Amino acid sequence: MFQTFSVKGFFEAMAPLQHPPLTVAHRFVESEAGLAYYAKRPDGLMWRSKELFDTPIYYLAFHGKPGSVTPLVGSIDEDQLCEAFAGYGRGGYRNLVYFACCNVLCGEKGRRFARRFLKASKVRALIGYTTTVDWMASLVADMLFLHRFYRDPSPWRNLQRIFDSVQRDYPAARRLGHTLIT
Repeated sequence: MFQTFSVKGFFEAMAPLQHPPLTVAHRFVESEAGLAYYAKRPDGLMWRSKELFDTPIYYLAFHGKPGSVTPLVGSIDEDQLCEAFAGYGRGGYRNLVYFACCNVLCGEKGRRFARRFLKASKVRALIGYTTTVDWMASLVADMLFLHRFYRDPSPWRNLQRIFDSVQRDYPAARRLGHTLIT
């Protein structure tokens, strides 16, 4: 009841360090219906606001298992995730979906999900984890990647280089199974 683990404060603290300052739109998503309310095309909230659907990175922080995430209520499986983000990268938008969740990309089920998600969403890339991660250790990898991505003058052209630099400079990222799929 008194534990309020959230990445929101970390991102808000990081925001003024970027130029221009990073804009953070935080939403608590408690269920599959909640995710659909925000993400599902064409009626989801992010489709009605250019600042939301044109954001370069959509960061999802949940508990996870191979190919699915676990919000407060129920589970959101690979079909529901693919449906919620269908067409997200369409129309020339450059987007990356960041699954800050344990095990989402683990094993064959995780790899299959990644392929399906990229095809359905049409995003340029996704990032996730293949292991059960320590919350703070994974947050360090996430923030390091995000900081470098937003500081790079050509982040899409340098996406692999940015990701590789996190793997090189923060060895825990490799142990956590921090994975980029394009």
